Amino acid sequence: MRWLLTRWSAAISLLSKVDSPTALRALPEASLVSLCAELRQDIIDVCGRVGGHVGASLGAVELIVALHRVFKSPVDRIVFDVGHQAYAHKLLTGRAGRFGTLRQAGGIAPFLDAEESEHDAFAAGHACTAVSAALGIAHGKRLLAQPGQVVAVVGDGAMTGGLTFEGLNNAGYADVKLTVVLNDNEMSISRNVGAVSHLLRHEARAYFQSLGFTYIGPVDGHALGPLLEALAEARRALKSVVVHVMTEKGRGFSPAMADVATKGHAMGPYQWRDGKLVRARGQRTFSDAFAAALEQVMAADPRVVAVTPAMLEGSSLTALAARFPARVFDVGIAEQHAVTMSAGLARAGMRPVCCIYSTFLQRAYDQLVHDVALPKLPVIFAIDRAGLVGADGATHQGTFDLALLRNLPGFRVAAPADESELLAAFEYALTVQTPFALRFPRGTLPQVPAWLDEAPPWPRARWLTRHASAKLTFAGVGPLLWGALEAAKNQPWNVLDLRCVAPLDEEALYEASASNVVITLEEGTVEGGLGSAVLEWLSRHHLVPRTTCLGLPAERFIRHGDARTQRQMLGLDAAGLAATARRLLQEPR
Repeated sequence: MRWLLTRWSAAISLLSKVDSPTALRALPEASLVSLCAELRQDIIDVCGRVGGHVGASLGAVELIVALHRVFKSPVDRIVFDVGHQAYAHKLLTGRAGRFGTLRQAGGIAPFLDAEESEHDAFAAGHACTAVSAALGIAHGKRLLAQPGQVVAVVGDGAMTGGLTFEGLNNAGYADVKLTVVLNDNEMSISRNVGAVSHLLRHEARAYFQSLGFTYIGPVDGHALGPLLEALAEARRALKSVVVHVMTEKGRGFSPAMADVATKGHAMGPYQWRDGKLVRARGQRTFSDAFAAALEQVMAADPRVVAVTPAMLEGSSLTALAARFPARVFDVGIAEQHAVTMSAGLARAGMRPVCCIYSTFLQRAYDQLVHDVALPKLPVIFAIDRAGLVGADGATHQGTFDLALLRNLPGFRVAAPADESELLAAFEYALTVQTPFALRFPRGTLPQVPAWLDEAPPWPRARWLTRHASAKLTFAGVGPLLWGALEAAKNQPWNVLDLRCVAPLDEEALYEASASNVVITLEEGTVEGGLGSAVLEWLSRHHLVPRTTCLGLPAERFIRHGDARTQRQMLGLDAAGLAATARRLLQEPR
């Protein structure tokens, strides 16, 4: 049977009748299997057009139908961990008609969003938050005498995160009732790692009971009858309960099931051609280039190791892990542990490279300060997905890393604009005995003009264009500089690639400040980032060029949408930069 791009052919769609959990509860139980099939088909169809987190959502269809059948949202609050598993929840809570706008600008959010629906009890795009948030909601209901129960739906991948354990440790003996539904598909993005996965297979009952919970399960997560019975039993219980549900990631979609690495974690857009699934193939990315460089370095130096918190696939490290299984450490969804373990490796004399997304590095800020910066350990941070990330939206934008890192004593922070700069920065990072952050975007590698002069040694800045009598200088970091170069075409404007946010190249900044106008560029928050750093430097040296700082706004979060369109709206593309430059040059001093 062809699952893809073929709408469910029932004469009257059940899903079209279910615009709320109340409508779901009104359906006869015999209709639920057909409803699950429609939900699964809608998820496959829409993700085929716009992409999305297919695997976990397909595996949780029956579970979500059963949850909304037994519990009465929004009076009962259902708190999902992350939201990868919650597409069926979106479809059953009044968003089926707009589901085709998933992850698109102005459309349905990629994760749970309390502003989008009263049924989204807690917004989250990072794992491990559900138990703690749900316990807080349960305490709030008790203190305010509000009706309803609280359910936390947790993927087993989140069990590797310390925050989940902190919540369970507190909840098991709290004076409120909490139901924790453990959606166990033996996967995070890829296969789970560590002792917890073994524990869940063999000692789950003893483990959860030791934490103070009543344990129900394991339950077949695709058998509606047992699911409904188990959740009804949990609802009747007088104390906190864990319902252990076994599901299959990617269930019902053969291409996802055949994906051994991630079970279709994030697929699409895709289409059928000649009876075969065809997925769009992208160009070579910054992630690919860094992983290839890291592989060469590891082959040459046995001291170099890689650490990642469940980001093997996203950081293009799968082949590296296969080649060096003893020196590539996937520690699971445990960012704090990843950073401090990297610090320990450095203390032992290794050269650790911690490969982590910008948005996830936020979760380990204390470890950056206390365990890396303070002891001055030479950990290299390969910060992927820095800047705008597009459809994953506000929870995943790589917005804050420059502002967070540049103020840490001893930290060197680099933001290369192309592949050659990325490789040169990494080579330089391996020569210094201090913490080093190397940030790069999600996008594909840019084409670099052949006429550019050879770059100076790191960490000196490089001039992309340089005019003796320039009246304006763009000074920035990262791929935004290529838009600045286009904007400056046929204009007597300088374009300065600062390359590093910490330390700044003071000689280059002195020359830039001789222009009447300086425009800083960064794909991060101006407040606290490169713009602030340049303004602080100018102030210290009593230099007063007219300076404008362009970047991402600090007063609001940027939601999901096309990253290129967002750059245009923010004035960070070539046309926007040229318009800003002309306006500033025309303004009276």
